[in-house]
Amino acid sequence: MKKDWLLKKRNEIPTEDEDTSVFMYVLSSIYMYLFVVVLAIVMAVNSMAGSWEKDISGSVTVQIIPVEGEDKHVDTQKTEEQKNKVLQFMEQVSGVESVRVLDKQAIERLMIPWLGNKVDVSSLPIPQLLDVKLAKGAELNYDEITRGLRNISPNASIDNHRLWLNRLIKFANSLRVLAVAVLLMVVAICAFSIYYSARTSLNINLNSIEILHIVGAKDDYIAKQYAKSYAKIGFFAGIIGLMVAIPSIIFVGKYGISTGSGLLNGAHLSTLAWCLMLITPLFSSLYAMITSYYTVRKNLEKMV
Repeated sequence: MKKDWLLKKRNEIPTEDEDTSVFMYVLSSIYMYLFVVVLAIVMAVNSMAGSWEKDISGSVTVQIIPVEGEDKHVDTQKTEEQKNKVLQFMEQVSGVESVRVLDKQAIERLMIPWLGNKVDVSSLPIPQLLDVKLAKGAELNYDEITRGLRNISPNASIDNHRLWLNRLIKFANSLRVLAVAVLLMVVAICAFSIYYSARTSLNINLNSIEILHIVGAKDDYIAKQYAKSYAKIGFFAGIIGLMVAIPSIIFVGKYGISTGSGLLNGAHLSTLAWCLMLITPLFSSLYAMITSYYTVRKNLEKMV
């Protein structure tokens, strides 16, 4: 009984020599930094794609090209009359929840990213725009609406954003696949590093392991010592990687997305995303523990 108690309390195998320990801490911290950053990218892309689909698929835009008068200038009165007729027509379409006329200031804000601040937008023949919000789950008959608009005004047209939405979703899916591939690659390389480190340690401590076998120690007991050691390395490496990754994510979110295209405004991290990132040290610890345990068990079986 006394010998069993001593075996449980002491660590007979030096699973963490100084060089190996520092190497694994540094390497695992880098892996966990990459893991957290790429995980944040995956979650942000998911939220961005969801935001695009929600904002774009739930609305359509109707534009009325300004009517030219006989003097080749915009006939404001006729343009306004056609806009009012189109507005009344769209309000009566089944599935339409609301129709809003974009004012001059809103249209100018939409044009600035394309023309810049130095262009006098007010002097341009800008189309009249109607923002049409659809009821949830509504499906419009765009062919019928297009024919109705043509009967009212040859200058009116409808854009259901479907082409743009499909392109944006494909773009988001490509980003998601790339990020997940990088995530899996990081996990795989981390597993290989743990495998190589544990196997090297076994070869270094081969004499100690043989002595433990002679006194009755089982492979499971030896593997658990390695698992405990690597679980500690994985946990603290996960904390270090997380502490470095969070400022990077905040910096990109604050300065990168805010200065980019408006399409990126939907890229944000939800509470669930932050929770997943905060528990990565636990995942790192568990992953390192399981990988090292089975690595040691398999290699010990080959040594017998």
